[in-house]
Amino acid sequence: MPATYTPELLALRATQTATDYLLAYTSEPKPYHLVTGGAIAHNFSILIVQRAAHERLYPNEWEIPGGHVDPGESILESLSREIHEETALVVSKVLCEFEGFHYWSTKYEEGESDSPDKTPSVCTQQLNFYIQVADPTAIKLDPSEHQQYAWCTRETLDQYKMTPTMRQVVSNALDILAH
Repeated sequence: MPATYTPELLALRATQTATDYLLAYTSEPKPYHLVTGGAIAHNFSILIVQRAAHERLYPNEWEIPGGHVDPGESILESLSREIHEETALVVSKVLCEFEGFHYWSTKYEEGESDSPDKTPSVCTQQLNFYIQVADPTAIKLDPSEHQQYAWCTRETLDQYKMTPTMRQVVSNALDILAH
């Protein structure tokens, strides 16, 4: 089973902002951005969403829902906001945090060139949480971000195009669900 983290860490994440997290981060590579991901279970499966075809990073790839921590909001506030924005689901409880990861992308701010030769590569850290939602059947996707959703099981995991790291995240969430 993948490592899960203590209830004390969840209490910290409830008040910790992205700035707090990034300033306290001592490992290399040091992240520039912080994002959250939420693993939602229903009927022995995990919710995954397919990124919109027009997305700059990982278009048409499958992932767990989540997104950037906005300035001034806590990590768990961000998680709830992003889950609701992307799926219309309401987080009722954060059960645990499990293994996160980092990834590299080009720095891109509105109005900047998307060209790799003009923008440096930056590290983004993703924190993952296993969560409960009020009604897992009330999914309504934001079409500007995602084009479809699926309930993924261990048996169907390989049917979905996703990065190797995200495949491991979904596998870890399925392991937690099995225990």
